[in-house]
Amino acid sequence: MITARDLTAALRAVGVAPSDTLFVHSDVSRCLRFAGHGREEKLDTIIHGLADAVADGVLIMPTFSYSYCRREIFDVERTPSTVGILSERFRTRPGVRRTPDPIFSTAILGRIPAEWQKALFRVADTDCFGEQSVFAYLMAVNAQHLCLGRLACTLIHHIEQHRGVEYRYFKDFRGVIAHDGVLTLTTARYLVRPLENDYDASVAPLFAAMERRGKLLSATLERGPTLSAARARDLAAVAEEEMELDPWFLTQRGHGPSVPSGSR
Repeated sequence: MITARDLTAALRAVGVAPSDTLFVHSDVSRCLRFAGHGREEKLDTIIHGLADAVADGVLIMPTFSYSYCRREIFDVERTPSTVGILSERFRTRPGVRRTPDPIFSTAILGRIPAEWQKALFRVADTDCFGEQSVFAYLMAVNAQHLCLGRLACTLIHHIEQHRGVEYRYFKDFRGVIAHDGVLTLTTARYLVRPLENDYDASVAPLFAAMERRGKLLSATLERGPTLSAARARDLAAVAEEEMELDPWFLTQRGHGPSVPSGSR
């Protein structure tokens, strides 16, 4: 069986240090061999391994919920994560705080720099991929971006917004956030793609380019998932270089099968 210690060791092998900020996209379909007698125990083993790897740093998982886009109240404490059972399990653990972004919330364990506390945890109008978003924070601290079991990278939309790509546009969503018993009417600005167009986000070319440059480190646990880690700023730099040659580099168009980006 794969233990928490095994996972921590594998993370060390792909460059994760105890003081890092670690952002995790996960797919636990290949995680049955983790220690534990049931699903919850296995999930806890994974969480322990991840948390131990950044014992002096910060562990972050996406807990995205698109219910706000359907005009449902986003309840910071109760609305479940829609991006996997690991992130939902992590969200409910003691000491974990959830950011109140009504579409792209994240669950955070560890101490956030003081200058980012207000930006990430206040209930207010939001720019999902803007300069005070969690994705801007990942860039600011040059976080380790980890793919556990699958390749995904919602960070690309922050990169696209910064670059001003032609194939996405801003759309405002108006809704209510519930937090600590208080209801607040807010607006979330979301860089979306036209759903009628015949393309989607694809991170496969980006990860391939990262691997060619030696910027992506991978390890595979025995009969378990593959871990792929890269620095946030390296992801952005390589994406920018490639987009200079092909502005559609981060899309499915012309690059073969799509790999989920983690959002629309």
